[in-house]
Amino acid sequence: MNVGDLILGIPTALLTAVAVTILYMDDGSESSFSRVSWTAIVSVIISIIVVSLGLGLRIHGYAFSNTVVLDDTGYLLSIAAAIATLITLLGANNTIVEWKTRTSFVSLVLLTLLGTIFISLAANVLVIVSAWAIASAASYAIAMIRKDYSSADAGIKYLVMGLVSSSLMIFGFSLYILSSGFGFSLIVADPIYPLFLLGSFFLIVAFSFKIGAFPFQAWLPDVYTGSDRVAVSFISSTSKVIGIAALLRVFQFVKLAQPYDLYLFLAFAIISVGSMVVGNVTAFSRRDLSAILAFSSITQVGFLMIGFSMIVFQPQIAEVAIAVQTIAYVIAQAGLFLFINALDRATGDTSLSVLNGLSSSDRSLAISVSLLLLSLLGIPPLLGFWGKLFLFESSFSQPWLLVLGVINSAISAGYYIPIIREMFKSGNLRLPLTSERDSVILASILTVTIGFIAPLIFLLVV
Repeated sequence: MNVGDLILGIPTALLTAVAVTILYMDDGSESSFSRVSWTAIVSVIISIIVVSLGLGLRIHGYAFSNTVVLDDTGYLLSIAAAIATLITLLGANNTIVEWKTRTSFVSLVLLTLLGTIFISLAANVLVIVSAWAIASAASYAIAMIRKDYSSADAGIKYLVMGLVSSSLMIFGFSLYILSSGFGFSLIVADPIYPLFLLGSFFLIVAFSFKIGAFPFQAWLPDVYTGSDRVAVSFISSTSKVIGIAALLRVFQFVKLAQPYDLYLFLAFAIISVGSMVVGNVTAFSRRDLSAILAFSSITQVGFLMIGFSMIVFQPQIAEVAIAVQTIAYVIAQAGLFLFINALDRATGDTSLSVLNGLSSSDRSLAISVSLLLLSLLGIPPLLGFWGKLFLFESSFSQPWLLVLGVINSAISAGYYIPIIREMFKSGNLRLPLTSERDSVILASILTVTIGFIAPLIFLLVV
């Protein structure tokens, strides 16, 4: 066993053991569930520490019989998933304590995180497929775990999307394997290009379904507005990393000859521009907070796709940019949907007008929500600014894509800023002090803190 096996083995053993053990710890009392919750939270914190040590100590190379490869982007995506999971678990306590399925929710969250970590570090097709099965199946159950009509309806739509996505992924990987001479390694040097491009097309479609990119985003608004807000906090953050990480690992190690690299660039560029435009246009017409964040997440995926389109031209910068922007995105999404959950539980309404007066009754919460929104907008020195800056830097050789990215980023201010404005208007909104509030504040602190060290991460990795 080498050091790499240990770095990945500790989170694997810990998350698996805790996910199974906690199912037998809850006897129905609040004290027993508190032990369940904190056991899960501690396991996630330890996983973050171990993976961060691997990144900081520059522990690179293969592990687990060469099926995974420890590299910087894999570490960063694993950290992104783990941080989003931590925020969700910390903020979910007040809500899920009333559920009969509360322990199942926590266990499924840990299993999803475990699968996501393996996808983020995968060097083998079989690792992606098996980890995808674990993480995706758990996330589909999470979408419906509240067991009310709205959650079941949204969860079924999410499940159908997942079945389509998984089917396309399996077919795409079969062509991918054929193109590489029946090898399961993701490191492909000289593929059979017609088969590789056809397989890549199906894989791009499959993973675009999963992350809600244009034109495969139809399921996303229904799930984000229909499922329980705590479930959406997790689905829109950690579960989104599943598709992002899988897409990155598939194309990260491939070296394509001309003009095939141009085909890949054009595919991602079209998805990028379409996602940014469609997300912005639809978000503008919404007055409900959940709907705005649902449609704006399509725009955020469009920004990420700038990095994917440039991975054939500027791989080092593009990979780090995707990872940093993913961290910024999942922290903001997890925190904001927990805020929506607190708002919905207190008022029964999530329209913008309900936000009036929040700054007067709870200035810390209003500032924290504002920081998360400004991070999504890309305001310095918040983490979202650095993510977008690195993405735009990777696209310098394609100025038309850079200009479209900057324009769409500016346009998104049209629906992020009004949310902030409504919170600072006079009104009577008062929210109770809950675990959701604490998680939102934690998310904002992480956004600011990691924002200050993001340039150092960039210099360390690039």
